[in-house]
Amino acid sequence: MMFAGKRVFVTGAATGIGRATAEYLVAQGAKVFGTGLDGEEGKALAGRYAESQLIFRESDLTREADVQAAVTAATGRFGGLDAVVNCAGIYPTGKRLEQVSDAEWDRTIAVNLTAIFRVCRATLPLLREAGGGSIVNIASVHADATVPGVPAYAATKAAVVGLSRQMALDYAVDRIRVNAVLVGSVATRMTLDGLEAAGGAEALGLSFEPNRIARIANPSEIATAIGFLISDAASFVTGSAMQVDGGLLARLL
Repeated sequence: MMFAGKRVFVTGAATGIGRATAEYLVAQGAKVFGTGLDGEEGKALAGRYAESQLIFRESDLTREADVQAAVTAATGRFGGLDAVVNCAGIYPTGKRLEQVSDAEWDRTIAVNLTAIFRVCRATLPLLREAGGGSIVNIASVHADATVPGVPAYAATKAAVVGLSRQMALDYAVDRIRVNAVLVGSVATRMTLDGLEAAGGAEALGLSFEPNRIARIANPSEIATAIGFLISDAASFVTGSAMQVDGGLLARLL
Protein backbone atom coordinates (compact mmCIF):
# COMPACT_ATOMS: atom_id res chain seq x y z
CA MET A 1 0.00 0.00 0.00
CA MET A 2 2.49 2.58 -1.28
CA PHE A 3 0.17 5.55 -0.74
CA ALA A 4 -1.65 4.54 2.43
CA GLY A 5 -3.23 7.65 3.94
CA LYS A 6 -2.05 9.96 1.15
CA ARG A 7 -4.62 12.47 -0.09
CA VAL A 8 -4.46 13.11 -3.82
CA PHE A 9 -6.35 15.56 -6.04
CA VAL A 10 -6.69 14.25 -9.62
CA THR A 11 -8.10 16.25 -12.53
CA GLY A 12 -9.53 14.58 -15.62
CA ALA A 13 -10.36 11.63 -13.38
CA ALA A 14 -13.46 10.46 -15.23
CA THR A 15 -11.66 9.01 -18.24
CA GLY A 16 -8.30 8.15 -19.75
CA ILE A 17 -5.05 8.73 -17.89
CA GLY A 18 -6.81 10.51 -15.04
CA ARG A 19 -9.16 7.60 -14.43
CA ALA A 20 -6.35 5.05 -14.59
CA THR A 21 -4.34 7.16 -12.15
CA ALA A 22 -7.24 7.44 -9.72
CA GLU A 23 -7.78 3.68 -9.84
CA TYR A 24 -4.09 2.92 -9.34
CA LEU A 25 -3.71 5.29 -6.42
CA VAL A 26 -6.79 3.93 -4.65
CA ALA A 27 -5.48 0.40 -5.14
CA GLN A 28 -2.29 1.54 -3.41
CA GLY A 29 -4.15 2.96 -0.42
CA ALA A 30 -4.58 6.63 -1.37
CA LYS A 31 -7.63 8.76 -0.79
CA VAL A 32 -8.50 10.34 -4.14
CA PHE A 33 -10.60 13.38 -4.92
CA GLY A 34 -11.27 13.34 -8.65
CA THR A 35 -12.70 16.03 -10.88
CA GLY A 36 -13.76 16.01 -14.52
CA LEU A 37 -16.32 17.12 -17.06
CA ASP A 38 -17.81 13.70 -17.80
CA GLY A 39 -20.18 13.42 -14.90
CA GLU A 40 -21.69 10.06 -15.82
CA GLU A 41 -18.29 8.40 -16.22
CA GLY A 42 -17.14 10.01 -13.00
CA LYS A 43 -20.17 8.80 -11.07
CA ALA A 44 -19.61 5.30 -12.42
CA LEU A 45 -16.02 5.41 -11.23
CA ALA A 46 -16.93 6.72 -7.78
CA GLY A 47 -19.64 4.09 -7.47
CA ARG A 48 -16.99 1.38 -7.40
CA TYR A 49 -15.40 2.74 -4.21
CA ALA A 50 -16.29 3.85 -0.73
CA GLU A 51 -16.35 7.63 -0.16
CA SER A 52 -13.37 7.19 2.15
CA GLN A 53 -11.39 5.99 -0.90
CA LEU A 54 -12.57 8.05 -3.85
CA ILE A 55 -14.89 10.98 -4.40
CA PHE A 56 -15.73 12.46 -7.79
CA ARG A 57 -16.99 15.97 -8.40
CA GLU A 58 -18.07 17.20 -11.83
CA SER A 59 -16.13 20.39 -12.47
CA ASP A 60 -15.18 22.70 -15.32
CA LEU A 61 -11.66 23.72 -14.38
CA THR A 62 -11.65 26.54 -16.91
CA ARG A 63 -13.90 28.30 -14.38
CA GLU A 64 -12.17 29.69 -11.31
CA ALA A 65 -15.29 29.16 -9.21
CA ASP A 66 -15.30 25.43 -10.05
CA VAL A 67 -11.62 25.11 -9.14
CA GLN A 68 -12.13 26.78 -5.79
CA ALA A 69 -15.25 24.73 -5.05
CA ALA A 70 -13.52 21.44 -5.87
CA VAL A 71 -10.43 22.22 -3.78
CA THR A 72 -12.60 23.37 -0.89
CA ALA A 73 -14.64 20.17 -1.11
CA ALA A 74 -11.48 18.03 -1.17
CA THR A 75 -10.09 19.84 1.85
CA GLY A 76 -13.36 19.48 3.71
CA ARG A 77 -13.48 15.76 3.02
CA PHE A 78 -9.83 14.82 3.56
CA GLY A 79 -8.54 17.63 5.77
CA GLY A 80 -5.80 18.58 3.32
CA LEU A 81 -3.82 17.31 0.35
CA ASP A 82 -0.48 15.55 -0.17
CA ALA A 83 -0.33 15.42 -3.97
CA VAL A 84 -1.94 16.84 -7.09
CA VAL A 85 -2.10 15.23 -10.54
CA ASN A 86 -3.25 17.41 -13.44
CA CYS A 87 -4.50 15.11 -16.21
CA ALA A 88 -7.34 17.11 -17.76
CA GLY A 89 -6.73 18.13 -21.35
CA ILE A 90 -8.04 18.41 -24.89
CA TYR A 91 -6.37 17.54 -28.20
CA PRO A 92 -7.58 19.66 -31.15
CA THR A 93 -6.11 18.40 -34.42
CA GLY A 94 -6.14 18.85 -38.16
CA LYS A 95 -5.51 22.58 -38.50
CA ARG A 96 -2.52 24.72 -39.30
CA LEU A 97 -2.16 27.88 -37.26
CA GLU A 98 -3.89 30.22 -39.71
CA GLN A 99 -6.95 27.96 -39.63
CA VAL A 100 -7.27 28.07 -35.83
CA SER A 101 -9.95 30.45 -34.57
CA ASP A 102 -9.53 32.65 -31.52
CA ALA A 103 -12.16 30.54 -29.75
CA GLU A 104 -10.30 27.27 -30.44
CA TRP A 105 -6.97 28.77 -29.37
CA ASP A 106 -8.41 30.27 -26.19
CA ARG A 107 -10.23 27.05 -25.29
CA THR A 108 -7.09 24.93 -25.68
CA ILE A 109 -5.05 27.28 -23.52
CA ALA A 110 -7.85 27.45 -20.94
CA VAL A 111 -8.08 23.66 -20.55
CA ASN A 112 -4.47 22.57 -21.09
CA LEU A 113 -2.61 25.37 -19.34
CA THR A 114 -4.72 27.88 -17.41
CA ALA A 115 -6.60 25.12 -15.57
CA ILE A 116 -3.28 23.70 -14.36
CA PHE A 117 -2.21 27.16 -13.21
CA ARG A 118 -5.45 27.61 -11.29
CA VAL A 119 -5.43 24.15 -9.71
CA CYS A 120 -1.82 24.57 -8.62
CA ARG A 121 -2.46 28.06 -7.27
CA ALA A 122 -5.34 26.74 -5.18
CA THR A 123 -3.59 23.60 -3.91
CA LEU A 124 -0.02 24.75 -3.27
CA PRO A 125 -0.95 26.26 0.14
CA LEU A 126 -2.45 22.91 1.14
CA LEU A 127 0.69 21.02 0.17
CA ARG A 128 2.77 23.52 2.14
CA GLU A 129 0.52 23.05 5.18
CA ALA A 130 1.02 19.28 4.87
CA GLY A 131 4.78 19.80 5.18
CA GLY A 132 5.43 19.27 1.48
CA GLY A 133 4.08 17.18 -1.34
CA SER A 134 4.17 16.51 -5.04
CA ILE A 135 2.55 17.86 -8.19
CA VAL A 136 2.55 15.99 -11.51
CA ASN A 137 1.40 17.76 -14.66
CA ILE A 138 0.63 15.79 -17.81
CA ALA A 139 2.47 17.22 -20.79
CA SER A 140 3.22 15.47 -24.07
CA VAL A 141 5.98 14.50 -26.47
CA HIS A 142 4.50 17.29 -28.60
CA ALA A 143 6.43 19.65 -26.31
CA ASP A 144 9.65 18.38 -27.94
CA ALA A 145 8.69 16.84 -31.30
CA THR A 146 5.32 17.29 -32.91
CA VAL A 147 3.29 16.39 -35.99
CA PRO A 148 1.39 18.57 -38.48
CA GLY A 149 -1.87 20.13 -37.45
CA VAL A 150 -1.68 20.59 -33.66
CA PRO A 151 -0.35 24.14 -33.08
CA ALA A 152 -2.41 25.00 -30.02
CA TYR A 153 -1.88 21.61 -28.39
CA ALA A 154 1.89 21.62 -28.96
CA ALA A 155 2.17 25.17 -27.63
CA THR A 156 0.26 24.39 -24.43
CA LYS A 157 2.18 21.19 -23.71
CA ALA A 158 5.52 22.96 -24.09
CA ALA A 159 4.19 25.62 -21.72
CA VAL A 160 3.21 22.96 -19.17
CA VAL A 161 6.83 21.78 -19.08
CA GLY A 162 8.09 25.32 -18.55
CA LEU A 163 5.53 26.02 -15.85
CA SER A 164 6.36 22.78 -14.04
CA ARG A 165 10.07 23.59 -13.98
CA GLN A 166 9.39 27.09 -12.70
CA MET A 167 7.21 25.78 -9.88
CA ALA A 168 9.84 23.17 -8.99
CA LEU A 169 12.35 25.99 -8.55
CA ASP A 170 10.03 28.30 -6.63
CA TYR A 171 8.57 25.71 -4.26
CA ALA A 172 11.55 23.52 -3.42
CA VAL A 173 11.90 25.62 -0.26
CA ASP A 174 8.46 24.32 0.76
CA ARG A 175 9.45 20.68 0.12
CA ILE A 176 7.05 20.55 -2.84
CA ARG A 177 8.27 18.62 -5.86
CA VAL A 178 6.84 19.41 -9.30
CA ASN A 179 7.34 17.29 -12.41
CA ALA A 180 5.85 16.96 -15.87
CA VAL A 181 5.26 13.73 -17.76
CA LEU A 182 5.80 13.67 -21.51
CA VAL A 183 3.34 11.05 -22.67
CA GLY A 184 3.30 9.56 -26.13
CA SER A 185 0.25 8.00 -27.73
CA VAL A 186 -2.07 6.49 -25.14
CA ALA A 187 -5.23 4.48 -25.74
CA THR A 188 -7.64 7.12 -24.47
CA ARG A 189 -10.76 8.37 -26.20
CA MET A 190 -9.15 11.77 -26.75
CA THR A 191 -5.97 10.41 -28.33
CA LEU A 192 -7.64 7.74 -30.45
CA ASP A 193 -10.05 10.32 -31.87
CA GLY A 194 -7.09 12.55 -32.68
CA LEU A 195 -5.19 9.71 -34.34
CA GLU A 196 -8.22 8.87 -36.46
CA ALA A 197 -8.46 12.49 -37.59
CA ALA A 198 -4.77 12.35 -38.55
CA GLY A 199 -5.26 9.26 -40.71
CA GLY A 200 -4.96 6.51 -38.14
CA ALA A 201 -2.20 5.16 -35.93
CA GLU A 202 -0.56 3.29 -38.79
CA ALA A 203 -0.16 6.50 -40.78
CA LEU A 204 1.99 7.87 -37.95
CA GLY A 205 3.99 4.67 -37.58
CA LEU A 206 2.38 3.69 -34.28
CA SER A 207 1.46 0.20 -33.20
CA PHE A 208 -0.56 -1.57 -30.53
CA GLU A 209 1.96 -4.44 -30.46
CA PRO A 210 3.62 -4.69 -27.02
CA ASN A 211 7.11 -5.42 -28.37
CA ARG A 212 7.25 -2.42 -30.70
CA ILE A 213 8.98 0.89 -30.04
CA ALA A 214 6.68 3.92 -30.27
CA ARG A 215 3.61 1.84 -29.57
CA ILE A 216 0.32 3.03 -28.12
CA ALA A 217 0.25 2.72 -24.33
CA ASN A 218 -2.42 1.54 -21.97
CA PRO A 219 -3.44 4.37 -19.60
CA SER A 220 -2.43 2.18 -16.65
CA GLU A 221 1.19 2.33 -17.85
CA ILE A 222 1.13 6.11 -17.49
CA ALA A 223 -0.57 5.84 -14.10
CA THR A 224 2.26 3.79 -12.59
CA ALA A 225 4.81 6.36 -13.78
CA ILE A 226 2.74 9.12 -12.17
CA GLY A 227 2.59 7.03 -9.03
CA PHE A 228 6.38 6.83 -8.94
CA LEU A 229 6.72 10.60 -9.26
CA ILE A 230 4.42 11.33 -6.33
CA SER A 231 5.89 8.56 -4.19
CA ASP A 232 8.73 8.84 -1.68
CA ALA A 233 10.83 6.77 -4.09
CA ALA A 234 11.09 9.92 -6.22
CA SER A 235 12.19 12.15 -3.36
CA PHE A 236 15.12 13.54 -5.41
CA VAL A 237 13.11 14.05 -8.61
CA THR A 238 11.80 17.53 -9.27
CA GLY A 239 11.78 19.91 -12.21
CA SER A 240 11.92 16.99 -14.63
CA ALA A 241 10.09 16.30 -17.86
CA MET A 242 9.91 12.54 -17.62
CA GLN A 243 9.38 10.73 -20.93
CA VAL A 244 6.81 7.92 -20.75
CA ASP A 245 6.39 7.45 -24.46
CA GLY A 246 7.45 3.92 -25.44
CA GLY A 247 10.48 5.30 -27.25
CA LEU A 248 8.51 7.67 -29.47
CA LEU A 249 10.89 10.58 -28.99
CA ALA A 250 13.87 8.27 -29.53
CA ARG A 251 12.44 7.52 -32.95
CA LEU A 252 11.52 11.10 -33.81
CA LEU A 253 14.56 13.02 -32.58
